[in-house]
Amino acid sequence: MTSLSRFLQQGLGALAVASVLASAAQAQTLGCTVGSANGGAIPTSGTGGGTPPTFPMISTLSVASVPPGATVVTEVKLIGLFHTYGADLQWVLTDPAGNAHNLIGQANGYCDYGGDYTIVGQCVGGSPFPTCTGAPVPSGTYEQDFGFHVSGNYGIFNTPLNTIPAATGTWTLTCYDWYGGDIGTLSSWDLCFGTAAPASAPVAAPTLTSPVGNTGVTLPVTLNWDNVNCATSYDVDVDGTITTGIAGNSFNLLTATPGTHTWSVRGVNTSGAGPWSLAEGFVVPQPPPPSTCTGPGGASAGSVPASGSGGTGSAFPNTFPQSPYTYTTAITPPPGATSLVKVELDFTTPHTWAGDLQFVLTNPAGVSHNLFCREGGSCDLSGVYSIYAASGIAWSTGCGGGVLPSGDYLQSFGTWPSGTNNVFNTPIDQIPISAGNWTLTIYDWAGGDVGVLGEWKLCFDSGPAVPVAFCTAGTTTNGCAASISANANPSASLAGPCNITVTNVEGQKSGLIFYSILPVRQGAHAALEHAGLRRHRRPVRRHALARLERLPGRQPDGARQPLGRWQPGLGAGVVPRPAGRQGHEPLQRDRDDLPAVIA
Repeated sequence: MTSLSRFLQQGLGALAVASVLASAAQAQTLGCTVGSANGGAIPTSGTGGGTPPTFPMISTLSVASVPPGATVVTEVKLIGLFHTYGADLQWVLTDPAGNAHNLIGQANGYCDYGGDYTIVGQCVGGSPFPTCTGAPVPSGTYEQDFGFHVSGNYGIFNTPLNTIPAATGTWTLTCYDWYGGDIGTLSSWDLCFGTAAPASAPVAAPTLTSPVGNTGVTLPVTLNWDNVNCATSYDVDVDGTITTGIAGNSFNLLTATPGTHTWSVRGVNTSGAGPWSLAEGFVVPQPPPPSTCTGPGGASAGSVPASGSGGTGSAFPNTFPQSPYTYTTAITPPPGATSLVKVELDFTTPHTWAGDLQFVLTNPAGVSHNLFCREGGSCDLSGVYSIYAASGIAWSTGCGGGVLPSGDYLQSFGTWPSGTNNVFNTPIDQIPISAGNWTLTIYDWAGGDVGVLGEWKLCFDSGPAVPVAFCTAGTTTNGCAASISANANPSASLAGPCNITVTNVEGQKSGLIFYSILPVRQGAHAALEHAGLRRHRRPVRRHALARLERLPGRQPDGARQPLGRWQPGLGAGVVPRPAGRQGHEPLQRDRDDLPAVIA
C-alpha cells in the first residue's frame, strides 16, 4: 500500500467514524427552538477590542417549552456566520437563570467563519476547530472549545454544554470581539435540547512535545505530549511496542537500545481510541567507554572568564577574547593507556549562556585541540559535563535560559575553522597522549555572563586487556595447577577398587600417569580404565612395571573424572619396551603408596 493510499484510507476511516459519532450525538437531541433573524453585527460598532470588548453582539432567544424528556442543552446552531479571523471571537451562552457559559473561547486561529456551524458538547462526536491561514472554517458540527478562557473570569464559566440544564425562558447569546480590525455578522441562532449523550472516543490526536526531531536523550527519558479532549488515558507506541492505560500526559521510558527510536501517542476512553499522533524520533547514544580519570581536581577551580564578563577585544574566530580561564597541570596517563576518552568539567557556579564559551585542551606536545565551541545557545552550564568523541548527546540550544542537564555530551567543534590560531578540530580519542603538562583554556566570546569552573579532569582508557588464566576446555592459556587424588590405597591383593581423579589439566593438554604395585600375585591383572584409552593386558612380572598412558586432557574447569580403577582378575598394563633399551626399570615403591602423576 502506498503512503498516499494509506493516508486516504486512514482519512476516510476517520471521516466515517466522525460521521457515525456525530449521528449518535445528534440522536440525543429531542427538539430545537429556532431563532428568526435574531443575529446581528459582530461587533455592534467599531472593529472590536477592549478588556472585555465594549461592543459585543448580544442576541436573545425566547424558549416557551422544552421537548418532553429533554434535560440538557445539546446544540447551539449559528446560522449564516461570517467574520474574518475567527480567533478574535468568544461565544457565551447565558441561561434564563443568568449563568454565563463559555462556548467557544477564541478558537480556530487565522481561520475565517463563512457558513452554518453547530456547536455540541465535548466528546459527543463534534470535530475540533481547525487552525488555518485565511481560509473559511467549513460548515459543520464542532465541539465546544474553551480556548484560553480561565473559568470564572468576567463571570463566564467553562461549563460542558451537555451539562447545562434545559429550561424555558430567555436565553442570551453574546459574541465578544477581542481584537480590532475584523468585523462580521450572524443571521440567526437556534437552541436545541435533549438528553446527555455518552462520551465518544477522542477525535483529535495528541501533539508530541518532547523529545522531538531526533534529539539525543539520556536514559531514562520522559516522553511528553499535550492532553486531548475526551481522553481518560493514553496509549504510547515506541518502535511498535504499545504500552496502554497511561494516565496523564507523560511516559517514563526506562530502557532502549542505542540508536534512533520513534514514538507516537493516542487518546483512549471507554468508547474507544482516537487517532495516533504524528510520529517523532529520539536518539539513544552509544554507552561511553570505560575510563580512568586523573587531573588537577579542585585545585583547578577558577572564574570563567578570569576577570570581567568576557568578550573583551574578541573578534571571532581570529582574535581570542582577553582574560580566558587557563590552568596548566602535570598529568601522567595510567599505565597502559593508549588514548584520551573524555574531558570532565564541573561548573560549581552556573555560567549563563553556554553559547559564549569555547574549551581548548593543549597536550604536552604543545598542540591545542578544540573540545567545544559556542554550543548550547542560551542554556546555562551548572553541573558535571563529560565530553566524548562519539558517546553522549548533542548540546541543546532550546533551554530558553534554563540549565543544561549534567551528563554525557558529544564533542562539538561548532563553527570553528580547524587550525585557526593553531587550535585544531581533533577528535578527543585521537589527541596524542603523554605524561607532561596539560592545559585547559576556556574563552568567553561575549560579555555579560560569568561562572565558576570547580574542577576538570582528563580520563584515559585502560590499555589492552591483560591475559586471563583459564583451566577450561577449549583454551590454551597458562596458569592451571593440575592435581591428582585417589579415594583409596592400591590393594596388593586386588581386594578393592581404587579411583584416581585428575583436575585442572591445562586446556586440552595430555598428561602422564605412573603407577606400580609391589609385589602382585602371579596371574593377577590390573588395568587402567579410562574412556578413550587402549587397554594393555599383559602378565605382570615379579617386580612392578611402570605404566605410561596419555591423558586426553579435555577436562572442564574443576571437573573430577576417574582415570583408572584397580580390579581383580585383570592383567597389569605395561609400557612397551622403547627401542634401544633392555629390560624394564621398575618404580621401587611400597605396596601402600599412592599412584604418582605428572601432568
